[in-house]
Amino acid sequence: MKIRVKAFASVREMCGFDEKELTVSAGITVREILGQLKSNYRPLERLDGSLLFAVNEAYCPDSTALADEDVLAIFPPVSGG
Repeated sequence: MKIRVKAFASVREMCGFDEKELTVSAGITVREILGQLKSNYRPLERLDGSLLFAVNEAYCPDSTALADEDVLAIFPPVSGG
């Protein structure tokens, strides 16, 4: 199945892409995708445990399973004041 990964802010800088299409196994989770990305883009490991995720524009935990044609957005930690 195919999914799209969108990277924002510092995640985009660490990965070197805004959007990337991936061919993945059915039922893969956000956590598994992140593991693949961290092995290819080592700087992502610095943000381990602090990233935010959304699938099809809805925030979700990293245990969320993806379906064909889903869009996974990955956001760095956010702070505000």
